[in-house]
Amino acid sequence: MAKLNVDPENAGFDPAGLAAAEAIMNEGIEQKLYSGASAWISRGGIDAMVTSMGHTDYSGKAKVDENTLFDMASVTKAMSCAPSMLLLAQQGKLDISIRSVVDFFPERKLPHLGEVTLHHLLTHTSGLPAWKDMYSKGQTREQEIDELFELPLVNPVGEKFVYSCMGYIMLSLVIEKVTGERIDEFARKGIFEPLGMENTGYNPKPKAGLKIAATDNCPYRKRQLVGEVHDGNAYALEGVSGNAGLFSTAKDVATFCHKVLQARKYACSFPLNPPVLRRMFVSAIPEKVGGQTWGWFTWPNDMTPGGDFVSKSAIGHTGFTGTAVIIDPEYDMFVILLTNRVCNNDDGLAFRHLRRMFFNAVFGSIVC
Repeated sequence: MAKLNVDPENAGFDPAGLAAAEAIMNEGIEQKLYSGASAWISRGGIDAMVTSMGHTDYSGKAKVDENTLFDMASVTKAMSCAPSMLLLAQQGKLDISIRSVVDFFPERKLPHLGEVTLHHLLTHTSGLPAWKDMYSKGQTREQEIDELFELPLVNPVGEKFVYSCMGYIMLSLVIEKVTGERIDEFARKGIFEPLGMENTGYNPKPKAGLKIAATDNCPYRKRQLVGEVHDGNAYALEGVSGNAGLFSTAKDVATFCHKVLQARKYACSFPLNPPVLRRMFVSAIPEKVGGQTWGWFTWPNDMTPGGDFVSKSAIGHTGFTGTAVIIDPEYDMFVILLTNRVCNNDDGLAFRHLRRMFFNAVFGSIVC
């Protein structure tokens, strides 16, 4: 188990409560819900808990630490795709609220998407289906893109929140169309490198000392996945997509969260200026429809991680592989929990219960 210098009491936590959260993490190891986990908790700019445990896979050869890469899965939407869209809007290169997605693809006939704006895609209110298997037929990237644009809407535009990976795949294609770069390159240069997130990106290349948490023993690819995106549709898109594909470490995600909280209050070295960044913290859809900012879950969306004690101003996101990030401006804090829960091919129910108990222990330990 690896630990860095922390100061839970000065961060306003009961150390016993955080010890309980750490014990819950360890229960997941003992129950074989995941082979390894890494967590980072910070409040008021003070790190309160930085801990890692377990191994990158069940061979037990490599221990997990704060620099271990995890497949972030759908946290890609919140940390890569949405910030990239906001950066382009800040640069005056697109309009999120009014511009229809069809405007970016004049070569395609897309009458069914005529009313769908970038706002609808960002907030999961486009009417697109939640998900569709577009990879198991062995299609090329271009064939998958063609199928994506042919998907019919399953709900009226703007009327219902349906969490849709398909919409975020489409957003990454908009980024590619506007910039001439795939999202991996644009996000690297525009978001990750300026923040000093040295180990964050898509399709991680092996290098000395780099440890990557394994995910599924994939029946489709006939191998255990290490450094390959778990999501099938993102894999068929050559590992580069807006819905999944990002790999990161607890340390890099903590850097992102620290800078987000700083930049929300005052200008600092964050690629998004405060008025733009604040759109990540304000729900962009009516309360009766749900709670979704431009990129993140928020109240009253029950998909927001955080348990029973997180504030209504918090934003968060989870990833299918066992990752979760929550940023709570009311408490000036963030909580990161990275695991590789899909390495055991479980249905996720036991893991979700454990994750909720972990967040309850963390937020329940705030004392001042």
